[in-house]
Amino acid sequence: MTHYPPGIVISAGALVWRVRDGELQVLSVHRPRYDDWSWPKGKIEEGETLPHCAIREVSEETGKEVILGQPLPSLRYPIASGKQKVVRYWAAQVASPGSRAVAARPPVKAASKHEIDKIRWLSVAEARDQITLSDDLRPLEALVAAFENDRLDTRAFVLVRHARATRRKAWSGADEDRPITHAGDARAQQLVPLIAAFGVKHVGSSPAERCMATVRPFAEASGIPVKTYEALTEHGHASTPLKTASTLTNLLGKQSSRVVAVHRPTLPTIVEMVRAATRTYTRGALPRKNPYLPAGGVLVAHVLDTDSGPRVTAVETHLLHVHP
Repeated sequence: MTHYPPGIVISAGALVWRVRDGELQVLSVHRPRYDDWSWPKGKIEEGETLPHCAIREVSEETGKEVILGQPLPSLRYPIASGKQKVVRYWAAQVASPGSRAVAARPPVKAASKHEIDKIRWLSVAEARDQITLSDDLRPLEALVAAFENDRLDTRAFVLVRHARATRRKAWSGADEDRPITHAGDARAQQLVPLIAAFGVKHVGSSPAERCMATVRPFAEASGIPVKTYEALTEHGHASTPLKTASTLTNLLGKQSSRVVAVHRPTLPTIVEMVRAATRTYTRGALPRKNPYLPAGGVLVAHVLDTDSGPRVTAVETHLLHVHP
């Protein structure tokens, strides 16, 4: 569980991009109150994760549902209240019509014209000239660098450690039937818009109930069935860890965004399989110590499909945040 530090205002947003006639374009918004051009962003709300905040703010301010891609540099600066503001940014693309991930998201109310009165697609040159604050160009330059190196168009591979479950000693039934707790269920519900933020199209899981229950709310909200893998169970991993590794590698190589719910004991093997697909240019760092993720923790690997196989261009983790 992570608490945001006092005196810090946490916000999230995205640089929504597209390519027209070979030219990279980015979506900007105009705020009449400040008479400035910037990227869509806003403060995190009670119970939200940062990816959820980012897609909600983009939807409110631009009317567009987007799929988050790789993370971009965050910004930190002082604001009038004397506090510090931190803004987390992602690259993002407008979602395809009929996206099941979008269907799983909660409804959003559009921002008023007093908050956002214009939106505009800008070329990179136009953005460098028109975006008001020079600091806002930092995530733009990272976006441009990824585009120029053919590393921008990625898909998400989302790993979720199952949410908090009933203790083994307090459960008299079969271990695979052990349920998640009320707190675990709350986390599973919180994961719905987080998973949806990354445009997940497939849902996989260990067949154990505690893993299934962690991704079931998203599966039900999106209408995507859950496919189970025996090799991802605790006993499957204990008996044949190489099969767990090959299953994970196979899933990582499938060219579509997906979420997979797993157990703590399988994470060392799984993380190492993801690590094998990282390169020196990979942004972010994989967790290095057991337990790798806490209960309900999320690891997102942003994957570039190449002729020689999947390459991880960026990694990020999301724990259970508590808004002050």
